[in-house]
Amino acid sequence: MDPRQLRISDYRYELPDHRIAQFAVEPRDAAKLLTWQRGQMSHRRVSDMGSAIADLGFDQGGHLVLNETRVVQARLIFPRGEAKPFELFYLHPAKDSVEQAMAAQGRIEAICKVRYSKKWKEGQVLQIDRLTARRLRIEGDVSVIEFSWDSQETWSELLEHLGQLPLPPYMQRQVEANDRERYQTVFARVQGSVAAPTAGLHWTNSLLDEVAAAGWTPAKVRLHVGAGTFQPVASERMEDHPMHSEEISIDCATLRSLADGKPIWAVGTTAARTLESLYWLGLNVLEGHPIPDFLDQWAPYRNYDSMPSRSEALLGLAHALEAQGKDRYLGHSALLIAPPYSMRVVDVLMTNFHQPQSTLLLLVAATIGPAWRALYDSALASDYRFLSYGDACLLKVEK
Repeated sequence: MDPRQLRISDYRYELPDHRIAQFAVEPRDAAKLLTWQRGQMSHRRVSDMGSAIADLGFDQGGHLVLNETRVVQARLIFPRGEAKPFELFYLHPAKDSVEQAMAAQGRIEAICKVRYSKKWKEGQVLQIDRLTARRLRIEGDVSVIEFSWDSQETWSELLEHLGQLPLPPYMQRQVEANDRERYQTVFARVQGSVAAPTAGLHWTNSLLDEVAAAGWTPAKVRLHVGAGTFQPVASERMEDHPMHSEEISIDCATLRSLADGKPIWAVGTTAARTLESLYWLGLNVLEGHPIPDFLDQWAPYRNYDSMPSRSEALLGLAHALEAQGKDRYLGHSALLIAPPYSMRVVDVLMTNFHQPQSTLLLLVAATIGPAWRALYDSALASDYRFLSYGDACLLKVEK
């Protein structure tokens, strides 16, 4: 099982610009929902989620896995007289974890994209209000920036006060006041992402209550979404594509609860990537290795002596963490989920409709196989809206 030889051109489809949602529908759960189970599709609304999940055969409940990350105001605009301003797009900290960076006071080193980077002269200090920025060095297409400020605010609070919301590049419009609330999930809690886990944008508190009443217990994970989620696959073969890495986190109590054998429903590709990463981390531990703090993109595609069950892998990781006196896993995953990957943890996936030739589309193809094309053809023919503010699908994992 190895996707290195996949040709990304095989995952191309025509997405007209007018099908890319520029604004979210209201209310949140009014979005369309396309369900899929072994080739059978049905068209509903997200508000019908309770009946949709039951019709997929999950009428006894299980675990509803939500990514509780919150989007930060990552775009910082530094004026420079009559010229166009510098825009520094905060991506992630250069040191420490995302959450440590969010709590930092006074100073932080960060990795940023810089618009008009070539105009930033060596030694030049940028200033906006109480925040200064010095460029330490350039690394490829990003810059390492030292930010400093003389207030008692945390980095998270400073971004909230001085930054702008980082809407995806395919939303070719200015941020509006409503976006600050609408581009966050109702369960967002921990600051750190520069893009929203978009499947979660459809959920309302009443819908969460409804599925909870049907037996679905919320389980919170964190994957702090990076700008790499929008990174196009530039190479023809996947073996030449470096998968982006993102910080993931889950507590041991949740790991143990997910090992009880009940169905696991991932809300979004970020939740799915987190869950699947945990399996391979647990397998690594069960083979006698130290707990990895990084999972590389090809981890699932090696030869292993044995393949533990989902429960064995999750419990193995939890036990190893607790043996070290830790109550939470914190690390990074660059896991690539692409055909012919077989989901080890996730039983059902809710997700939006993704860009052609993207790693997110590859994840959908791994979930339901070649039927992804029929699914997308149906969505296009039925006037579904695509990408971050678009409609959603609910997929029973093909196993």
